[in-house]
Amino acid sequence: MLGYAVRRILWILPVLIAASIITFLMMHAAPGSPWSREGRQLDPVVIERLNEQLGLDQPLPMQYLAWLGRIVVGDFGLSVGEHPLQVRDVIGNSALPSLQLGLMAFGLALLVGLPLGIVAALRHRTVIDYAATGVAVLGMAAPAFVLGALFQLVFTAGDFDPPGLLPRHGWDSPQHWILPTVALAGLPMAQIARFTKASMLDVLHAEYIRVAHSKGLEERWIVTHHMIRNALVPLVTIAGPILAILVTGSIAVELIFDIPGLGQLYWGSIRYRDYGAVMGITVLYAGSIAILNAVVDIAYGYIDPRIRDGSREPA
Repeated sequence: MLGYAVRRILWILPVLIAASIITFLMMHAAPGSPWSREGRQLDPVVIERLNEQLGLDQPLPMQYLAWLGRIVVGDFGLSVGEHPLQVRDVIGNSALPSLQLGLMAFGLALLVGLPLGIVAALRHRTVIDYAATGVAVLGMAAPAFVLGALFQLVFTAGDFDPPGLLPRHGWDSPQHWILPTVALAGLPMAQIARFTKASMLDVLHAEYIRVAHSKGLEERWIVTHHMIRNALVPLVTIAGPILAILVTGSIAVELIFDIPGLGQLYWGSIRYRDYGAVMGITVLYAGSIAILNAVVDIAYGYIDPRIRDGSREPA
């Protein structure tokens, strides 16, 4: 088990390197530079001095290797803005709102998605199943930016505006958290509900469930101690990546509700070609997803020995 865990953890490194190389090349292939912003024309001499100071006058391979060397010692470099700051400080200031929003959205998705999937499976092909499945389909069909814009239109505008209850923008109080959290939780809620329903239906027809019924066990006991417990094990497969994506920030939701998180910072960094911030946030995103995927695989390897010995792939 230890060897499998070590091998899975070591795969994180090439994933991070590949993500950083792709981002680096795409970033430098985009037209413009950090100094070519609309409404601001710097003197060519100033631009040359800034490029020399930040190493942007070096060949691309040298720039990447220099960045990689700094990353190894925990130096993410400078954010190239009006007032250059350390990238790690910029990311640190924006990480908490995204982490808070992501955890709340993930909790809400689990709180709603799990019961929907379980009820839909237990009441398969009934009105309850169709209603629960319909809610899940709506969640799949409506992206977070659509839900966010719709919530703002309905709950914070015109005759439906409840003053002081559901603010349109910001992240200053619990009232500000409601609409962004619900908007961000819509899609993962639907994914969890559909996955839970499929897993529950597989368990319903398992041999050990028929044996439990033949022994005369109570239906409630069978559902809680056999069906749900075994059906939720595969949920680990999607829960890790969903959590990683949510806690690292949603660009659309953060822009719509003006939340000062990583998503909004990432968008601004791309827009203004802030090379240092883009690279730093990309590594954070890729690292979070790779680490949680590794945790999921290791957990599966612990549960099912066939995975760690290579005879079976994770679900």
